[in-house]
Amino acid sequence: MHLYQILSTEYYVSMDSWIRSLIVLLATGLVGFLGVWQASALVSTRGVLGPTLFQSISPISSLFAIALTIGVASVIAGFVAKYTSTTTGMFILGFSLFAMAMKLEGMQELVMNNGNFNVLALEAVFISVLVLLGTLIVFAIGGPLKCISKPTPEDHLTKQVGIAFVISLAILPVIWFIATTPAKGQVLGASAVGGVIIALLSRQFLHSMQPIILFALPIFWGGIGYLIGLLLGDTSPVSFAQQKVSSLLFPMPIEYAAGIIIGLALGLGWTSSDEENTQTVTEKKVAP
Repeated sequence: MHLYQILSTEYYVSMDSWIRSLIVLLATGLVGFLGVWQASALVSTRGVLGPTLFQSISPISSLFAIALTIGVASVIAGFVAKYTSTTTGMFILGFSLFAMAMKLEGMQELVMNNGNFNVLALEAVFISVLVLLGTLIVFAIGGPLKCISKPTPEDHLTKQVGIAFVISLAILPVIWFIATTPAKGQVLGASAVGGVIIALLSRQFLHSMQPIILFALPIFWGGIGYLIGLLLGDTSPVSFAQQKVSSLLFPMPIEYAAGIIIGLALGLGWTSSDEENTQTVTEKKVAP
């Protein structure tokens, strides 16, 4: 009888894992379709898609599109997180922005339109606020990360937030060294690598704080990076053609958001304990 219970438990755990994988796959496809669909609302003055919200033909439509994408994707991601893990839910949220970013033009289009990078900095701050709200939804529905220890009296919130600000600043040197061109793969890949590095740093220095603000802070620092990049060089089409534009200007805000969320979710998932991903299933199947 004991052997039967063990085999039965293994069967149901395996079955549950297969169902969860299917749910994740369907949710990823759904939010990806949503991101691609809403990308059509971001049209530049030259009639191509992207790359910004505030400097599109219809900023109101663009703002509605990004808010709708993040809002709907965060709800879907939250329910997926409830039955899988919160890091999986955040990956799904990031994938919706990844799909949108892949449909949009990049920095070259902004330079050709003589775009304003100061306005781009404001857009990065705006998107970071939307991402923070979306992250709160995912964590509210899916629950906190189980492998984060409970705060002790020595873990002051102000100190933890300060550490989070410093850790998230790592995104700028990563972009500086890795994003050597404004190509889509370069900027998304560099942002994702930055997210992974921030996740590793958070595991090292933030033991009792849920990483909610870490999904938004690097995007905010990306906006500051635009201002630093403007001080380091010109942004004219001639400078762009001569490759004299600072690499801090290469990622657009949506590309920052997509890469950072996906990279941070993957990094936190890789460094999570087995309990984070299996506790719910095991408890449900072996309960008497």
